[in-house]
Amino acid sequence: MGEREFEVLFRTYHPVLVSAAYNRLNDLGDAEDAAAEVFAQAWRRRDEAAHVFSIAWLYSTLRNVVGNQYRGRTRHARRVEQAETNHRDPAAGASDDALDVRTAVNRLDPADRELIWMAFWEDLTRDEMAEILGCSAATLRVRLHRAKKRLETALTEDPPVVEVVNGEAS
Repeated sequence: MGEREFEVLFRTYHPVLVSAAYNRLNDLGDAEDAAAEVFAQAWRRRDEAAHVFSIAWLYSTLRNVVGNQYRGRTRHARRVEQAETNHRDPAAGASDDALDVRTAVNRLDPADRELIWMAFWEDLTRDEMAEILGCSAATLRVRLHRAKKRLETALTEDPPVVEVVNGEAS
């Protein structure tokens, strides 16, 4: 695998991976770092081009990188970081409806949330989604349909009330 092929891979999938990472990390800087780490790993493994240079491999690697970032964060550090970088948050100028949708999506279980992000925020094709998730296109359609129904329900429900005591949500 040469530089040219890697460059095409990067230009094709970098925006998708940053978007996917942002949806999972809620911080643009962390999302960009996660995508950079995925491509650094891809570059190091470029000898395995057919395997590595696939959307399924990139997403699988991104999941691992994001998982490592989750484990490395603490709740306090995350709050401080969000306060400091709020001016860089793409959702900061979003409409109330867009924020309501993002809030409802974040209340879904992780599997449904990932499907919704992939389909509507990350603009992956159904075939790409099926490949990433390791399922058939028919199974993916059913899972996505069910996730969309649960999202519709979440949008009509009132969000849970969170009580804050001594600076901690309970």
